[in-house]
Amino acid sequence: MSEPIQNSTLNSSINRPRIPGVQEFTYLLNAFNEAAVVLDLRTLFIYQSNPAFIQLTAFSQIELAGVTIVDILPDFSQEFFQSGEPLTANLARRKRNPIPVIVQGTLLNAEQTWGLLTFIPEAKHAESQGAWQSDMFSGFMELATIREEPSLEKSLLKGFEITRLMTRARKICIYKADGQQPRLIRISFDKQSEIFPEILPSSDLVQLSAPTIWIPGRKVVAEVQRSALVSNLSFVATTPLGQRNALFGLLVVGDQELQPSDRMENTLKVLSAHLTAALQHFILIDNLRKEVQAQKLTADVRGTVFEHSQEGILFISPDLHIIEINPAAEWMLQYAAWEVKNQPAANVVIGPDRMMTVLESCLQGIPTHNMGNVNVHRRNGQSFPAHIQVIPVMKDREVLGIVMFIRDISEHEQIRLRSQQLEQRAILGEFTAIFAHEVRNPINNISTGLQLVTARLPKEDVNVEVLNRMLGDCSRLDHLMESILAFSKPTELKLEKIDLDQFLHRLIDRWRPRLARVNVQPFISAAKNLPAINGDPRALEQVFTNLISNAIDAMSQNGGTLAIHVNPDHTLLNRPQVEVTVSDNGPGIPDEIRERMFEPFVTSKSHGTGLGLAITKRIVTAHQGNITVKSFPGGTIFHVYLPACSGE
Repeated sequence: MSEPIQNSTLNSSINRPRIPGVQEFTYLLNAFNEAAVVLDLRTLFIYQSNPAFIQLTAFSQIELAGVTIVDILPDFSQEFFQSGEPLTANLARRKRNPIPVIVQGTLLNAEQTWGLLTFIPEAKHAESQGAWQSDMFSGFMELATIREEPSLEKSLLKGFEITRLMTRARKICIYKADGQQPRLIRISFDKQSEIFPEILPSSDLVQLSAPTIWIPGRKVVAEVQRSALVSNLSFVATTPLGQRNALFGLLVVGDQELQPSDRMENTLKVLSAHLTAALQHFILIDNLRKEVQAQKLTADVRGTVFEHSQEGILFISPDLHIIEINPAAEWMLQYAAWEVKNQPAANVVIGPDRMMTVLESCLQGIPTHNMGNVNVHRRNGQSFPAHIQVIPVMKDREVLGIVMFIRDISEHEQIRLRSQQLEQRAILGEFTAIFAHEVRNPINNISTGLQLVTARLPKEDVNVEVLNRMLGDCSRLDHLMESILAFSKPTELKLEKIDLDQFLHRLIDRWRPRLARVNVQPFISAAKNLPAINGDPRALEQVFTNLISNAIDAMSQNGGTLAIHVNPDHTLLNRPQVEVTVSDNGPGIPDEIRERMFEPFVTSKSHGTGLGLAITKRIVTAHQGNITVKSFPGGTIFHVYLPACSGE
């Protein structure tokens, strides 16, 4: 940016000759609309300038008094007047960028001591030659298609390009009212336009409610004009967007070099009308699109509920014919949707006698939210318990149709009966635990008495065998009571880190004498780097004792091999386990009880209680593990899965 030119040396060193006819020069310069100066050709000092030149360069008369033409027009030379051709050069301006101008010169006297220079900005010269007419025509043609763009952003971008073409301004933006706060937000598509503030107060829209052109020297009435003054713009023009009583934005154009044309105000009015129409067009389309999307979402949600609801849903017309049924209703009634469409509802939903009364009441706008638990017949004649709701669909007090909801409560009834059974079993379990606890003492007393009587009888007494059988029965009853108490007592674990390899080896070592007596060979193997588990040693000892004892009992007649294998298991993702298999080569488990092996009081032994495996299952489950069984003629394998330790 050029600063005020100071040339005090030249002022002091050169004395201008006294010129006659100064008043005539003033009249001459004021006759020109274009910027003009009188030049002293002997010294190249600017002798006098007109107001248009002052406005174009922003220099004052005092500053120009000490300036040569070369200071503000570096391309000027003495030969200019002799060539007679116009000069295209850059004219320096005060605190602004130089502006390209076309300079024409005329000699004012025969002695060639005085010359007249006129300056026409290059852009204005192009307008005077008629180039603006082509740009305006092209702009009008493009404005007609601005609303044909696929999006608001592309429409505004095209509008900005048309605005630049028709106004020749390089700083263009739109301010749009913020729907949340009383302010205007800038919309721009290039860095040049970011000299305008990002946010304007809403008062600017009030102050600039009509097309306005501001140039330096005029009063600043709005924030956007203040930013133009700070940025040294040569002009800023604004026009409101929207209707007279419903303004919603502002179109702003400006430039640092060009001057506003005489057509600027009318051009802005035309641009405002088209941009307003485009904005309103796309806002309307956006609102319609949002409304359509909302309605589509609502329809999709309703369709999803209709298709995937577990309740049967039937749409019934005012003449009581079925319009549509959902898949759940198809499954309940055993009809396909195409079979019942346009069929009388009474022929499809066959239920209580009051069904038609309820439907007719619904046609009067009276809903029935609960018909009670009724029986509805399927297509094959079977009935099922159901809960039915009948709701009218109304608009402006007119019944458009009926929606019927059918909920199959068969499963609910089954759950209710099952809950009753479980409650009864729970009560029975509590009673059994109390009973077992109370019976143990009498059994112990009977056993003690029988032992005393047996001890006093001679061995050859015929009653000794009877007493021994009674003692065995007492022992079996005592064992049964202990098992019942163990099963009814809640499992409380005291967890610690266990190495299953060492744990099972110690357990097998205690069983070796009995294994030898029944001719059973033990075999145990464990994988290397086997992870430890967190478990209750006493509870796990009971688990594997039960499994080993069952295996020994299965092989007690003919002997066999007891095999225990311990391996890591990675079947479950992100949950490492340890698998322990306990297998025997006994006769296997009968098919009729294999599926119920882990239920209480289920056993294949003549002298068993049927609680050992049930207790085993409970303990393994309490360790967050699992137990399964595979059995076949010639062997049985129990698989025990226990979670491995995940860290310290």
